Amino acid sequence: MRSWYTAQELAGLPGMPGTDRNVRLMAEREGWEGQRRLGSKAIEYGFAALPPETQAALLTASVGVEKAELATVQDQKLASRDAVPASRLTDDQRDVMTARLAFVREIERMSQLVSQQRAIMTLVGLARDGQLSPYLAARVERANDRKTADRSLSERTLKRWLADYRKHGEAGLAPARRKADLSVPDWAADFLRCYQRPTKPAVERAYAEFCTKFRGNTPSIHQVRRFLEKLSPEARERGRYSPQELKAFQPFRRRTTKNLLPGDVYTADGHKFDSEVINPHTGKPHRPEITTVLDVATRRVLGVSIGEAENAIDVMFALRDAIQRGGMFALFYVDNGSGFANEAVREVVDRLGGEMVHALPYNSQARGLIERAHRTIWVAAAKKLTSYIGVDMDKHAGTKVHRISRQQLRDQGSTRLIPTMAEFMAAAEIEIEDYNNKPHRALAKIRDAGTGRMRHMSPNEAWEAARGTGWEPMLAPAELVSDLMRPQVVRRTVRGEITWDGNRYFLNELRHIHGEDVRIAYDVRDASRIWVRTMDGELIGEALLDGNASDYMPLNRIEKARDRRAQGQLKRGIDKLETLTGARVELVASTTAANANLEPALLEQAQHYAELAMERQAAEFEVPGDAMARYDLWQRLDARQKAGESLSQDEASWHASYPRHIDFKSIQRMYDFAAEQARA
Repeated sequence: MRSWYTAQELAGLPGMPGTDRNVRLMAEREGWEGQRRLGSKAIEYGFAALPPETQAALLTASVGVEKAELATVQDQKLASRDAVPASRLTDDQRDVMTARLAFVREIERMSQLVSQQRAIMTLVGLARDGQLSPYLAARVERANDRKTADRSLSERTLKRWLADYRKHGEAGLAPARRKADLSVPDWAADFLRCYQRPTKPAVERAYAEFCTKFRGNTPSIHQVRRFLEKLSPEARERGRYSPQELKAFQPFRRRTTKNLLPGDVYTADGHKFDSEVINPHTGKPHRPEITTVLDVATRRVLGVSIGEAENAIDVMFALRDAIQRGGMFALFYVDNGSGFANEAVREVVDRLGGEMVHALPYNSQARGLIERAHRTIWVAAAKKLTSYIGVDMDKHAGTKVHRISRQQLRDQGSTRLIPTMAEFMAAAEIEIEDYNNKPHRALAKIRDAGTGRMRHMSPNEAWEAARGTGWEPMLAPAELVSDLMRPQVVRRTVRGEITWDGNRYFLNELRHIHGEDVRIAYDVRDASRIWVRTMDGELIGEALLDGNASDYMPLNRIEKARDRRAQGQLKRGIDKLETLTGARVELVASTTAANANLEPALLEQAQHYAELAMERQAAEFEVPGDAMARYDLWQRLDARQKAGESLSQDEASWHASYPRHIDFKSIQRMYDFAAEQARA
């Protein structure tokens, strides 16, 4: 409700003349209290001096205006402000709120000297004339929060800000912002069926397919893009990623291992090595499967097994190494792979007194420790080899290595580009030892004795630090570990022998159970013996490889036969030399005397025999059967020809025709490639 009104505002009201001139005359005649309106020449009159019917009309009009404004503007904004506390305001809303608060504080300060109405009208007039203080002038446009050109102050606006502040505090001065429209359009489901596919089509391609199938009002591609931007990454990428990969967009829970002791939890997993290794059984390149057992508390690698694929046998061997090095465990945390989710491994864990815990399907993030260890140890080790075939390998270099290694395997039976299994296993032991002795950032820090600086402990240091606090590993009996880790199969005895894996094993105690089935336990790393048990599990004994085998004939008789055969071959060789030379050949016993002590005549005779042998060898020209030997022979003949030496007819003919052979061309390309690599 206002306290002062001009003649123009009072004209036409009940009890007032119809024109502002007559209103002014009436005010002068009746002596109404008046004052000059701030910033103008107009005279305004006090509410108390007006006739009663005029006051009633003004009150009625003011109540109607207040109701309309609250219904249309203020109630809507206040409802949204009540739902949004000041701490949830955006920077933009907070800036507008602060600017409006500056005018509210200024009105409160001025109201201590003049009325609130006069303070408001003073600010309005100063704003219109551009005479506000620099501090307030800089906040007029921001406080209005409008995009129009006119951003000055008005009486109604300032009063609204005062009312909002007194009812809701600072938050009441913040402007309401339109929230994002989160409604789902009717075409969204049809478009997402074209977009959310494992092939991950681009928005343009998915939109083009959507337009050909949708029968309604087709949206523009810009509407489609705006809709996708409103979706969360998890909702947008569902269907484009597998459930396991989709977890990369979801929140997760971090697991701490600070309260664990060594041996509380062992974790294991298999890893397909990213480099090729020569398979000792087939002689061909393959990628071995490495099963690693890790102690969670210290990050120490305790057990490793190398095989062709993940299976229960390799898992049990890796677990056996871990138990022998680190002792018993409380929990064995693994995935649901075929090498772990089987009765053989579970039986071993149960008999050792531990508990096997399987991770949830499609939840490899929960076993991040062992996955990270694979990257640190085995992926880095694979990149050190020439036979690396991982995703980071250059395509052209990998293709050349593949072709050359296969060519060498076909021609020579071996290659230096791919390591043998023995070389790989020796390198694997070195990699494990380096990892266990290298500082790990997940472990506690210590002061380095050499440098005096703080650094993280290595897994081996963390293990020894735990022992220093009084903890000791619980070691299982060697007989129990050895017995549990051997796989068993059923075989039938035949006269004390058991046939297994192409070998024969003999145990004398089996003579009494001829033709009966027994259970044998074997060690894949040691084929010299097997352990025989009854079908009830009772140990009978160790059957040795070829335990009942003996030499077919006495060894001394075989040695005599070998000597006689050697003497016969030597005599036939001497007869052949005598036939070729026409002279007698005598054998000279070996002596430690110097060659200078031989008679000159004997030296000349030996040289003569050597020359005759060389001439005979040259006369009988033979082509080797091996490809590399043929290439080497051609190189020697080519060198002799370039040096001016004459070749025999057979040698010259073969020297001219061999370069057209496919073996010559392939070997020549291999040498050319090697030379290019050496120059590079």
